[in-house]
Amino acid sequence: MKTEKTDNPNPPKQRGYRFWLTCFTFLLGLPLLFYYGYCWGLWGRNSLLLQYLFQCNCPSASEEWRYPDNVDVVIPACHYVRSTGSPTLSPSGKWLHVQTKRFWPSYLLDLQTMEYVDVTDQPFSSFLTDDLWFAESTYVGTLDTIFDRRTGKEYPIRKFRYWREDTYTNGEPNLELLVAALHQAEQIYFTQTSNDTVVVLMPNFSANPDQNFIFSRSDIRGGEFNTRVEQFLQENNIVYETVPERNPYPNERISPDGRFIARPDGIYLVETGEKIVEGYVVRGFYHPYSGKYFGVHGWTYDGTGVIYSRFLNPCLIEIKFIFGEYACCIPVPQPVIKLKLPEETLLP
Repeated sequence: MKTEKTDNPNPPKQRGYRFWLTCFTFLLGLPLLFYYGYCWGLWGRNSLLLQYLFQCNCPSASEEWRYPDNVDVVIPACHYVRSTGSPTLSPSGKWLHVQTKRFWPSYLLDLQTMEYVDVTDQPFSSFLTDDLWFAESTYVGTLDTIFDRRTGKEYPIRKFRYWREDTYTNGEPNLELLVAALHQAEQIYFTQTSNDTVVVLMPNFSANPDQNFIFSRSDIRGGEFNTRVEQFLQENNIVYETVPERNPYPNERISPDGRFIARPDGIYLVETGEKIVEGYVVRGFYHPYSGKYFGVHGWTYDGTGVIYSRFLNPCLIEIKFIFGEYACCIPVPQPVIKLKLPEETLLP
């Protein structure tokens, strides 16, 4: 019986070439697969190493994919609007003032439309209202100012010591005059700054800027050092609005409707104390240098979420000195985020 001889369509040598070509192609594409897999949130979401290597080079459209569904990225970690300080939320929660690197632009972010407004040339220290800003002078001999965002006008404002000739007598403040002026004022803002500055605006303040003034802890005698200004206002039945401190971060913020309370580790129900939203962490353990959780800024205008950011960026490499202090060698930038409430909790 005659046997037909057939040619092998894949000789061993050719199969070897294909195998090595496949391996080479796979190894060549592995870095791209690794890179794009991280960028689009397939793996490494909580890896500081991958954040340090890739996040600033990922496509901007991929940023939201690297965070949980209940987290919105408000200010990207590495883009041109990256915040290097503590962004400030307006009293209504509609505007976020972002101070970027020195010599870089500062922005006002509308949290309703997510549009940016360049406010680099507009002085700013803290919000009084959404439209009125207080700007402390950074130069000796110059006055602090009130800035009206709507008109773009600045109004110099004197310290109480120099407001009138009779505000101080023999080096002592005239507190009777101060109390009388406060009862005549139209708007009073207690700013929780390092000096506990109180901004006093008289009726029709823009037309009569010389009538306005500020005073602080140094103008009050007696009482506890850290509470003497607020105690003075309360003892004299002064109606005022509190402007929350910018930094350090508060431990908690109550929602506009009073139903929820936001803390660094999450959002709780006021009535029961139950945690309904877990706080966002970069990675799941404590960092001696920068801590674990993001810090609270405040609630957004619609009460659907809370603005958070990091005061100190977490470190890829931390060093502990002999005397117990920690230092950061390689900080990893973090975004400003909005931690959202579950939709079912927003129902009446």
